[in-house]
Amino acid sequence: MNRCVFAHEMANRYRDEIIRVAQDLVRIPSQNTPPTGAEGACQSYIADYLRKHGLAVDSFEPDQAPGLVDHPAYWPGRDYRGRPNVSSLLPGCGGGRSLLLTGHCDTVPLGDSVWTKPPFGAEIHDGRLYGLGSIDMKGPLAAMLVLFRAVAEQDMPLRGALCFESVVDEEFGGVNGTLAGRFRSGPMDGAVLGESTDLEIYPASKGLLISNLTFRSDRGAFVEAAMAGRADERADVIEQIGIVLTHLDELRAVRRSHPVHSLYATTPDPFAVEVMKLYAGGWGSQTPITVPAEGRMELVVHVLPGEERATVVGEQEAWLAGVIERNRGAFARRPETGYHIRWLAPTAMDPAHPLVISLAGSVSQVAHRTPAVVGAPYACDLFALQQFFNMPAVVFGPRGGNAHAGDEYLDLSTLLDFWECLLVFVMEWCGAA
Repeated sequence: MNRCVFAHEMANRYRDEIIRVAQDLVRIPSQNTPPTGAEGACQSYIADYLRKHGLAVDSFEPDQAPGLVDHPAYWPGRDYRGRPNVSSLLPGCGGGRSLLLTGHCDTVPLGDSVWTKPPFGAEIHDGRLYGLGSIDMKGPLAAMLVLFRAVAEQDMPLRGALCFESVVDEEFGGVNGTLAGRFRSGPMDGAVLGESTDLEIYPASKGLLISNLTFRSDRGAFVEAAMAGRADERADVIEQIGIVLTHLDELRAVRRSHPVHSLYATTPDPFAVEVMKLYAGGWGSQTPITVPAEGRMELVVHVLPGEERATVVGEQEAWLAGVIERNRGAFARRPETGYHIRWLAPTAMDPAHPLVISLAGSVSQVAHRTPAVVGAPYACDLFALQQFFNMPAVVFGPRGGNAHAGDEYLDLSTLLDFWECLLVFVMEWCGAA
């Protein structure tokens, strides 16, 4: 039977199951709150689903993987008790290429985002499934899980091995879960990471340098001078933050002076510099009315493939030093720069690699359009697979929106298209016997 016809029939057969499993996963909170996280119940659901359908399960806490904690990329200080990775393997009958279907079950914390739909309700409205983690990335994860089951229970043996895995601790630059999976079972001939792409193919992803700038003054002298009206003696953290904010365009100009990687040629502002969080003094009636003695800023610098951490840090530090030098009177001391999230390295592989060509062909056959092959506009675990295990790997998934924000949603029509495209690709890449 024609593979596209077969995949379409299978997609219709498993349609309700794909949506149901996606809803089930969204309804199970699995928020990552470093150093701990609450992924255990979600991973138990996935393990039980695999066992119920007669599939082997490997469940292990990431730091149990041999070699992980000694690896230079290991990020210490995380607590993985009750937070296992879950994976399963179909060995294949020989003569084909192996493939890893990988994703993460953790979500960002709910935080104080405003939701008009229940964040754990998994409600469907106008073809969209709403909920925390629906697109990032429980919907794609559910689709890959059901696809893995479908391949196992249908009469379609593969020549190459097929592996499904759900990892923990991806958010907040975790990466340890993805590293642990490869230390546990080794590299494979290819990998698909199921983040949101709207059926485009991302053989590259951005890097991120995430910094915490802390502005401080001596509280006693600062408040005394402020109350006495001696403005010239104050080291105003609000003023300091304002000065840094008004000079951000200088850092942006430095970043934009670099050549743009070919996979980011069409990306708007590929070298974005963004402020994600600001804090000074607290808020509300439970906080005293007083002059803040400390302020904080979370600064995110987007980085493209080919750039090194030391160079990016150097550019940021030189920019900050210049701002302070030109505004000495406002800074009693230099703001402290800290890094509570690891350097998320940018990465890229050859867009002409057979993995990309084969996947693009599958998408063209199913979706009747040629997918764009470009760089991901975000950072993710892709770099760990490509750089530490030399694995050909791409990001590929359905459409969605509002990731990390209120009313996050997953587009169900592209979720089903994603499933169908992925099945055709699995048969092509691994080799349907």
